[in-house]
Amino acid sequence: MFKAIVGIVATAIVLNIFGFIFWGAATVPYQSLQTVPDSGAAQSALATHFPKVGTYMIPGSPAETENAEVVAKQYESGPVAMIHITSQGRPLMDPSIMVSCFILNVLIVAALATLFRVAGAAEFRDFARLSLVAAVLAVVLVDGGDMIWWQEPVSWALWPAIYNLLAIILAGHILGLFMKANSVSTSGD
Repeated sequence: MFKAIVGIVATAIVLNIFGFIFWGAATVPYQSLQTVPDSGAAQSALATHFPKVGTYMIPGSPAETENAEVVAKQYESGPVAMIHITSQGRPLMDPSIMVSCFILNVLIVAALATLFRVAGAAEFRDFARLSLVAAVLAVVLVDGGDMIWWQEPVSWALWPAIYNLLAIILAGHILGLFMKANSVSTSGD
């Protein structure tokens, strides 16, 4: 059990480093993002039209029944957007994000360790196969769903999908090194 806990924490640390390299040091994913001519004016407009933290649908939520016909026509004429307003401001490199990411990684890796235990994984190849299947399922469900349901452009949605796939596979391989059965022991502990 101690070995698994150490493996979970170590794997979460490696995932944080991988995430920093993928999202922080590398600039390739951000090349798929569009820019606006005047980001200051865009920020002002966002603050004016979206005063509270939250997620907004433009022209409106498909669940709105009060103005359903107007909203339907606006959807047809476009543009359509989903906007996430996350804060009134924060540092560009916010340390609280790294701490939150570490906690999230611990939870993800603990869930992966639980999957390995339930599936009876013992050999390294078991961990590799299970992490690959888990990664593909997660990417298809989450990232594929974002592209379909929320109409995220493929040019952007591909980057989180690649990151998620690689992160889960990496986590499975590292965690597998800690959780694999001891080749000398036959007790299964």
